Amino acid sequence: MSVLDVPVDINHEDLKDRIYTPEGAGSHVNSGPSNKNITHGTSVAGIIGASASNSKGGRGIAYESTLTSYDFNYGSNYTELTDKAESSVVNASLGVDYSLEYQPDLELRALAMFENGIPFIKAAGNEFDKITFYDSGYYPLTCQDLNVNCQFNQTSSLNRGRYFINVSAINSLGVKSSYSSVGSHVWVAGFAGEFGYMRNDNDSSAAIVTTLSSYSPDELVDWDMKTPWRTDEAHYEQRRFYTSKMNGTSAATPTVTGVTALIIQAKPDITVPQVRYILATTSNNDKTEGWASLAYDPIKAYVSQYGEDITLENAWHDNASGLRFSNYYGFGVVNATNAVKKAFDCDADAGCRLRSELPSMYRSTGTNPCESSDGGFSVTCSLSEFVNADKPGEVPGAFEIDNLQINVGSLMYADSTESKCSAASNGSGEDIAGVNNLLQITMTSPEGTESLIKSVYSNWDFSAKSFGKNTDAPFLISTSDFFTERVPASGTFKLKIRSVCPIDVDELNGSVYVQADGYALD
Repeated sequence: MSVLDVPVDINHEDLKDRIYTPEGAGSHVNSGPSNKNITHGTSVAGIIGASASNSKGGRGIAYESTLTSYDFNYGSNYTELTDKAESSVVNASLGVDYSLEYQPDLELRALAMFENGIPFIKAAGNEFDKITFYDSGYYPLTCQDLNVNCQFNQTSSLNRGRYFINVSAINSLGVKSSYSSVGSHVWVAGFAGEFGYMRNDNDSSAAIVTTLSSYSPDELVDWDMKTPWRTDEAHYEQRRFYTSKMNGTSAATPTVTGVTALIIQAKPDITVPQVRYILATTSNNDKTEGWASLAYDPIKAYVSQYGEDITLENAWHDNASGLRFSNYYGFGVVNATNAVKKAFDCDADAGCRLRSELPSMYRSTGTNPCESSDGGFSVTCSLSEFVNADKPGEVPGAFEIDNLQINVGSLMYADSTESKCSAASNGSGEDIAGVNNLLQITMTSPEGTESLIKSVYSNWDFSAKSFGKNTDAPFLISTSDFFTERVPASGTFKLKIRSVCPIDVDELNGSVYVQADGYALD
């Protein structure tokens, strides 16, 4: 089990017996923290694999697993993470856009993990209510006013990577944690809670209990200072190396990683597509008995710039293959019991058995698929004529979707007489941020499932220079919504883009396409 994070405290009493150091490992592996106050990686590791039956602390979800700490700050050249013998699953509790640029090295490493059967499980982020751009001159309402997603979190290679298992968070009441980033790229949700007791004791919402540090609380910046967890003298000795306040999608992600470790234990020869299939088909959704708390209504609001009501959140819905999905929870909240049972029975399940091999890549073709009847304010792209990108010239009869992305590397604004639109077309920072805020992107599958990929009021947070200026570099954004749907080669995906400034349709036509990993059907 690889923990890609700030270094784990490998001397912690509940972790030290679980630490594994690969042969020939570099200085960035199991180095231990250089700053004892930075405890994030240690808390993540405890959720995954803290020792059991040692009369100390708690126990991790996969408490018999071995843990290897990789220092994220070392860079993206983690060759060890692509070696199945040294790394069965990678936990990356990293949800912020660390880079806004295309990072081919990172994507190549992630692809190698996928091909070698190593799931890459990643935090979706904690930016649901974070506004990075606000200008009432653009719009009178904000995401915070409407309690809808504030951040479009697919702006970096780290967040939009192919085949990542992106994890959102729920709290102890069985609803989305207040901070949890969401989106069409989310796969499943994990357990994280809210913020725990605040220092003034004015918030008693539950968070996660896990490992903190091998140092006593008086030797570091203590998360639990002045909370009942730490001030209860009767339990001080039991609790002093632990915290009750671990939260965020950073906490949710290792709960999914722990369950994934159990899946791999049940089926050691499992592929990444099989792991994803098991998680998607066994997680709890709003229709699962006892999980009605997950239900929520679609959200619409009147957007003055468009002069009509716009859907800002689709809520739960069934895709054309019968799987329930929502941008808040993906396919649902991970269920360890169901997942392990499915892993044992994988070979008897047609969908799981299909994924025993890696999928082929299918790509839409066709000339000038995008058009607009209003000068670029509303654009529709009909993406069809699929070919096998791994075997040029081979046209499939039909295929089942396993992973789907859309290349929008050539999405940019046309020049305009309107000042803000003109500035946006030239890449002016605040102007392009404001225009992007009101951008909406949806896609409908050939079988009629509609995916809300980028909603109005969701900030597209990026450096203007990295957007729409390099059509040679793919900018692949994901939607999980269409998983297991069946697509004929002639099937058409309808990509719809709506904007307050005109889209350069000719430029968009230069490289827009659907990239779908899938399995050929008879």
